[in-house]
Amino acid sequence: MFESNNKITRCVIYTRKSTEEGLDQAFNSLDAQREACEAYIKSQAHEGWVLYQFH
Repeated sequence: MFESNNKITRCVIYTRKSTEEGLDQAFNSLDAQREACEAYIKSQAHEGWVLYQFH
């Protein structure tokens, strides 16, 4: 899966919006923030980064 010392780094994504404007759109800035963060975490998989999903 990854080469660097087999250390796993769990990553959590926190998104926020200062106003409610645009939240009713099908795709809003919160979605865009999450997508960008997920893509960056995936790009660091070789360093052991994984998206931590909790409930």
